[in-house]
Amino acid sequence: MRTSQLGDRVQVHFVQRFADGAIRSSRERGDAPLDLTVGTEHPRLPGIGAGLVGLTVGKTVTISVPAAQAYGLTDPSRVHRVARTRFGDDQVLTVGRRARMQIKPGRVRVVRVVEDRGRVVVVDTNHPRSGQAVEVEVELITILPGAADSGHWGP
Repeated sequence: MRTSQLGDRVQVHFVQRFADGAIRSSRERGDAPLDLTVGTEHPRLPGIGAGLVGLTVGKTVTISVPAAQAYGLTDPSRVHRVARTRFGDDQVLTVGRRARMQIKPGRVRVVRVVEDRGRVVVVDTNHPRSGQAVEVEVELITILPGAADSGHWGP
């Protein structure tokens, strides 16, 4: 049976277990398997890189990804004070929750509200999962046709 190699295009299902106890699974929402290329980073599964090399279809691997390789370390320079006018007049801002902030006309960014000081709001623009390690359980569903053929066949 063929094993996955660097450069192969594959489909996987995954379960992510975060340091804060949260779990995210591609199967629980009925999502289709995720397409990715073995050995390259994928925005939905950062840090797994070459961790899928050598798998056969149906096999599962668990990869521990440190925070720096997952969604990055929390960067204090990404916490900013901004004018309340950058948020919609009717938008309720709750400390600790995400809110939509206008970057410039027509461009909006989701940020975490750190503090609401009335006319000034302190926001965190770090990724919501920054600073957290993640354990990723990945099941190889299929090696897609046209995938890189290294000529390596498993036992």
